Amino acid sequence: MNAPRRIGSILNQLMARRGYAQVESAEGLQRSVAAAVGPLLASGVRAGNVRRGVLQLFASDSPSLQELTFKKRQILKQLQQDHPEAGITDVRMKIGC
Repeated sequence: MNAPRRIGSILNQLMARRGYAQVESAEGLQRSVAAAVGPLLASGVRAGNVRRGVLQLFASDSPSLQELTFKKRQILKQLQQDHPEAGITDVRMKIGC
């Protein structure tokens, strides 16, 4: 007979299986990026995946990409402060929103 399991461990396992944690994490990153770049630029920027500590950001057009490049340090600092668990060490940007 199996021992009873804590509800917290069951919920964590379910969230991992269904990918709910990844969706929540992506939305959190998007909110942090929007806060870092400001409301005018936020509508044309989308946060992508974090791979090996590098967050991919997608800009809707070339001027937005250039503005992101100018704000790279500010964005990185904001993300590291808001999401230390993500382990973000760099931000790369390209067009493709």
